[in-house]
Amino acid sequence: AVEAPFVFRHGGFYYLFVSFELCCQGAKSTYRIMVGRSSSITGPYVDRAGVAMASGGGTEILAGHGSIHGPGHEAMITDADGEILVYHYYADSGASFLGINRVSWDTSGWPVVF
Repeated sequence: AVEAPFVFRHGGFYYLFVSFELCCQGAKSTYRIMVGRSSSITGPYVDRAGVAMASGGGTEILAGHGSIHGPGHEAMITDADGEILVYHYYADSGASFLGINRVSWDTSGWPVVF
């Protein structure tokens, strides 16, 4: 599944963030956050390798790890400290939580979550 699209402008590009795979399965959720970019808000959006998102492309920026399961349904905001990615995820217990991570940009202009 592909859902939860969110478009964010940074520099000379528009970035399309989406969630791939399955949500709402608690700790078994496989959601992960993917991104593509375009110089036009109407696309086409391509991943880091140049594959169109409409053809299955997408560059992964956040996936489950450790006790974080199924991060997704993301949005980006800009505050006084910089750009922030917000999303939901599930803990080992299956409880849902709000995730908040700072975003930086690599030298090629792609978002990096930390």
